[in-house]
Amino acid sequence: MIRRFGLAALAAQGLALGEVLFVLTLQHRRVASIWEAERGVLWLLPTLVVLATPAGLVGALVEQALVSRAKAARVVLAVATGLCVAALGWGVGGGRHLATLGARGGFALVLGAVAAGLAFVAQPPLGRVRTERPAAFGAGVLGAILLLELANRLVLVRLYPAFHLGLALGALTLAPLAALALFPEPPRRSSSAGWATPLVVAAALALGVPASARHLSHFDNFRLTLLEAAPLGGRAVEVAARVAPPPAWDEAQVDTPLACSSCGPSTTGTLSLDLRGRDLLLVTIDALRADHVGAYGYGRPTTRVLDAMAAEGVTFGEAYTATPHTSYAVTSLMTGKYMRPLLMQDLGLDSDTWAGLLRTYGYRTAAFYPPAVFFIDADRFRTFSERALDFEYRWVEFAEGEQRVAQFERYLKEAPPHKPLFAWVHLFGPHEPYEAHPDFPFGERDVDRYDSEIAAADATLGRLKTAFAAARPRSAVIVTADHGEEFGDHGGRYHGTSVYEEQVRVPLVLWAPGLVKQRRVWEPVQLVDLLPTVLAALDIPRPPRLRGRDLGPLIAAEPKQGEGFAYAETNDQAMVASGSLRLVCARRIGACQLFDLASDPGERRDIAGNRPGERDRLREKLREMGASHGRYELGGLRAEGKGWPVPIRRALAGDGEAAPEVAELLDDAELDVRRKAAEVLFELRQPGVAPALRLALGREEDAAAKAWEALALTRLGQGAPLVGELVTGPDLHFRRLAALALGESGDKRGEAVLIDWWMHPNDRNFERSREILQVLGELKIKDAVGPLVQSLSDVRLRPHIARALARIGEDSARGALLKALSDERMQSTRLALAEALIALGAKDEMAAPLRRYLGVPDPLPNGLGLALRAKVLDYVGGPEPRDLAKLTKHADLGQAIELTIPPGGNGQGVRLLVRATSTGTAPGEVRVSAGTHLIRFDREGMPKRQHGVPALDEQRALRILVPPSDKPVEVYATVPASLGLRPGLRTAVVVYASSGVSVEAVALVPLSDELPPPAPEPWKPGP
Repeated sequence: MIRRFGLAALAAQGLALGEVLFVLTLQHRRVASIWEAERGVLWLLPTLVVLATPAGLVGALVEQALVSRAKAARVVLAVATGLCVAALGWGVGGGRHLATLGARGGFALVLGAVAAGLAFVAQPPLGRVRTERPAAFGAGVLGAILLLELANRLVLVRLYPAFHLGLALGALTLAPLAALALFPEPPRRSSSAGWATPLVVAAALALGVPASARHLSHFDNFRLTLLEAAPLGGRAVEVAARVAPPPAWDEAQVDTPLACSSCGPSTTGTLSLDLRGRDLLLVTIDALRADHVGAYGYGRPTTRVLDAMAAEGVTFGEAYTATPHTSYAVTSLMTGKYMRPLLMQDLGLDSDTWAGLLRTYGYRTAAFYPPAVFFIDADRFRTFSERALDFEYRWVEFAEGEQRVAQFERYLKEAPPHKPLFAWVHLFGPHEPYEAHPDFPFGERDVDRYDSEIAAADATLGRLKTAFAAARPRSAVIVTADHGEEFGDHGGRYHGTSVYEEQVRVPLVLWAPGLVKQRRVWEPVQLVDLLPTVLAALDIPRPPRLRGRDLGPLIAAEPKQGEGFAYAETNDQAMVASGSLRLVCARRIGACQLFDLASDPGERRDIAGNRPGERDRLREKLREMGASHGRYELGGLRAEGKGWPVPIRRALAGDGEAAPEVAELLDDAELDVRRKAAEVLFELRQPGVAPALRLALGREEDAAAKAWEALALTRLGQGAPLVGELVTGPDLHFRRLAALALGESGDKRGEAVLIDWWMHPNDRNFERSREILQVLGELKIKDAVGPLVQSLSDVRLRPHIARALARIGEDSARGALLKALSDERMQSTRLALAEALIALGAKDEMAAPLRRYLGVPDPLPNGLGLALRAKVLDYVGGPEPRDLAKLTKHADLGQAIELTIPPGGNGQGVRLLVRATSTGTAPGEVRVSAGTHLIRFDREGMPKRQHGVPALDEQRALRILVPPSDKPVEVYATVPASLGLRPGLRTAVVVYASSGVSVEAVALVPLSDELPPPAPEPWKPGP
């Protein structure tokens, strides 16, 4: 028994450590030095071993139940499998799952009943294979472990932590099964004491986890590399970060609302920039990243007008949005504040705006923008939307080009000429969906159509500028963007997900003939700086709660350019810019990377290890910023007229690392502080504060504080009887939150409340909606299928709804999901819908949408992989199963296969797609020659061979490069017309793969047009 458990523990530990070493070998360039890798492994090892050992012991029990012929063995195996599946389905974080299993073991058995039943049925045949063919069994388990690791690395990346945690636990649990099968007999002279060593080592290392975690917290490159690339090692990094959280913010360092010296207003006492008497036009272009502008070095002629303005005005080379989401970015620009952290605290809705302040000083104000400006988290922006950002005239409509110009010109003709004017126009065109404009043909891929949209918006900018200058000769025009757009630069698409340059850096140009001289400023600035700059230039007193600084001195070229300052954030990341340095931090684990744009404009090489002093300096600025948000907002004052303590302000802004300090406030003498502390702990969901919550609940007398504490404990899997009363109580708000907390713990008592909450979309924001969807899916609440299907029209929630429906497992949702897939334009959402359909058992019906989306200019990512899973590859232009088997085994020797090109398409040609893995250091190659006239078959239907290999026409072969990767990639190319391939043709192809390239699938599909963009919504005139 000792030998079995020792070997099992050793197998799980070895798997975890081996994965870490493998990832570090592949990603060695991301680690500062071999010293960092060695020390990182040393300090991670205790946490890694302690986490892997329990899973290994569970695996030993599973293996023992599998090989035993005792009647109870099947029951033991079913129970173990049920527990694993329950762990996969429950909440976020391994600690919470295990605690819940201990407190609610009976419920866990019910939750895992289906999986337990399958294990019960499968035990006899698996046991026979294990006993009679142990080597084959062990190899099969190793294959299963590899599949789990690949799924953990590739599927639902950065989404659903519980899913990835379950896959990691599954891999660790399977490792002992492989070890015990491949090494069934102990070596001679082996002793029980020797096999107990892995268990003793794990127990000893457990004592060193806190200290080693503290040491590990200094190795950011190492931690970030594992977090992104190592499914098992990344979980250990997260646990270590919770054991040894990053340093807390220092409240004593935050004495003013401006947390850094470079953020403050100008103190020169003079007008560096004088806009008095000028009419102002602000043009914002949606989703325009700076490096797609000619004045910023882009090669394509996308922005002729903006380039000409930059040649005559002031260009800020490094301008940054506050948050890469339109709603947050625009309100931040219009208020001179970082609105996302304020709105997370329910603050800032009373903020002054450009339009409101300028109206106070005699300006007429007009705005022309689409309804999408307030689309993201619409409930948080309802006040700004209803106020129309304080513009007295507003035209809210999806209108671009000549239509928008005509609206603008009409207003200029009617506006009183004797009053100064401030006008704002937001051009929405470059935002997804991208539409090609015939006057600006750059190509058909997403990035090509995006550039075409930019060029069209730039042409509109030119007409707006001309009309404004003609109507208002003394004018100044400011052109910028709300955020950028990503095209896979750091593994993502669109915007709102990261704070890397492609998403947060935007163009910023000031054009004012006769006032400013041509100048280029290479110093980080922010969009929140624009309002303070304009107010200072108009000699209007600055409201005390603005966060930006006056850029007038930079525009006037009075001082030398300094380091500057910029701050940006999303839910998961934060960025500080100073000089050429960019500090990018992952909030969840408190790890940061430092990039120097001067030598690394693509932000690929982390230099934090080489420049620790600068990393620490920027980290300090980031801490100051986090502690300062909301400090002087009116809504942030409590009944006593005091601001919230710094830990609460940090927590309200979304900083999970503040949880331990917030927990200390549960004992505060002031009731409102205790209530707020418990409330934010409910939102943070940090397991380490559970003891403090339990202690506070036992001695708290206030009903509201007790309710929040009970809810927070339940979210952590600790349970509290009071929550059972709240879910049926009279308070609707607490009733809903109790249903959510219970559901996250696996308790269905509140399922009717959750469904009702879902049917009232105005009562929940985006993040809360995702939490509800997670619970509905985990609990497999079938009554939710109808309401969820009806909500598929919600563009932002659609992929999350699809995943929830997949987890519920009700195949009646397939029709609605298929309809949504056929009309979907966004690549990431297409992928989520297709994954959901396949999970629900869709097969033949997947052929048509996959054919279509593999033929569009930007093929569906992993499209061939989806076709393989749905078993429809031969219906989307791939080989039949027999030919596919030959191809996957011996592509390096050359294989002749037959393909039928599906009919349809746009008549523009055929695309060849290849799914392959290249294990070398340089790109591999796949060569394909096509056309029935290239191959002759013998009497048995086999292609005639030359020198033992299929014939390949080297002169007409199509060559596709496969980049080096440890996972399958899909590459594609348009087939030359000279090969004579067309839709509807059955043809033979010969496929050759170079050494080190493994081919999984090929297909020929007709080229298709991208789905047309939706028609704009009609405009309804308002007041």
